[in-house]
Amino acid sequence: MEENNNQIQESKRPFFLSILCVAVFVYSTVFILIFLAVASYNNWIGHVLTDFFPEAKVEKSTILWLAITGFILYSLSFTGAVFIWRMKRLGIIIYIAASIMIASIPFLFGLGSIINVIVFSALIIAFIFFYRKLN
Repeated sequence: MEENNNQIQESKRPFFLSILCVAVFVYSTVFILIFLAVASYNNWIGHVLTDFFPEAKVEKSTILWLAITGFILYSLSFTGAVFIWRMKRLGIIIYIAASIMIASIPFLFGLGSIINVIVFSALIIAFIFFYRKLN
């Protein structure tokens, strides 16, 4: 009975929503792995940044905090996509909150990119079109 229920749920998911979710799964997973690597090798990355930018004085603790923050935000993005994949409205709320933070936090450090804002805005708008179909 549960397998039959699962198939019904999958057939209700629009194809374009499936594509959006898969894109977010891949994108978020890549960045989660990158931030895990940065957190794991923050000493080495600190040395590399010091070699390339001696005037910047990048501290290892700053690198670690940025890696942890990135890991948490992209994990939230992935979690939101999982809920959307399961056709839950909570997923859109989680995804929008994570996307806004991912797009805006770099601007606080003077590293923001308008392209990043445009991409996340387009994804948010695309997901919002499916809000009424979610439970």
